[in-house]
Amino acid sequence: MPDRRRISKLLSLILRHRPDEFGLNMDAYGFIPLEEVVEAVQQRYSAVGEEDIRDLIDTSRQHRFEIVDDRVRALYGHSFFVEMDGEPMEAPEHLYLCVPAGQGRRMKEEGIRSEDRFYLHLSPTREVAESRAGTVAAPCIVEVFAASAAGEAGVEFWARGEVVLTRQEIDAGFVGEIVEIEAPPGSGRDEDRGERPRRRQGGGRGRGEEGPRQRGGSRDRAPRESQSAPPARTPKPAPVPEEPKEATFGRRPKFNKGSGRR
Repeated sequence: MPDRRRISKLLSLILRHRPDEFGLNMDAYGFIPLEEVVEAVQQRYSAVGEEDIRDLIDTSRQHRFEIVDDRVRALYGHSFFVEMDGEPMEAPEHLYLCVPAGQGRRMKEEGIRSEDRFYLHLSPTREVAESRAGTVAAPCIVEVFAASAAGEAGVEFWARGEVVLTRQEIDAGFVGEIVEIEAPPGSGRDEDRGERPRRRQGGGRGRGEEGPRQRGGSRDRAPRESQSAPPARTPKPAPVPEEPKEATFGRRPKFNKGSGRR
């Protein structure tokens, strides 16, 4: 079996970002039949079987994926919208975020909203939030009064693995302590670091208003027109120097006799 980290990254690409590129259609909650995902993985790593993928998901510390009734999905981190199934969790007293220090100070004044995802991703404990410091520049931990936000503002939270999700903005009044921390010297915890495409406004689950896409997804694109090289520029002729004018120093210029000029 190839390196587990490579398989995890490929699963993230398939289940979080670009299932259509592998000819897969997922349901509204992010599920795809496990058999189809195994076939998609085998397009790149033929030695990987279903048991390998089950073992990787069951033993992952980050709990990025889950298998339910022979269907598999990513629990969080999607770059397209997926619905939340089940009931919202009972909000704990506190939740936490690890963000750059400047962003944390703005949250204290302006509140918290998701900037590049459809859901705001929070951590259930301070320790989990701190473990993400290796992926953040000048990190700080932001405390969120989750129970108060749920009780007073009706904010709903869903537990997804080691992440808690919400679609709603959290008012600045529910933002608590901001603590700057020291980032560890490098972190390999986030296997998807640098591989997450930006949020895709047009979907990406492999289906749209016109029905499911055919296998091949967004790979079926019209070829680009070949561009001819721009014509070479013709060099401009060098300017002809003007004859120097006679300096008069404020006096009238002299004229040659017989020229008819006065």
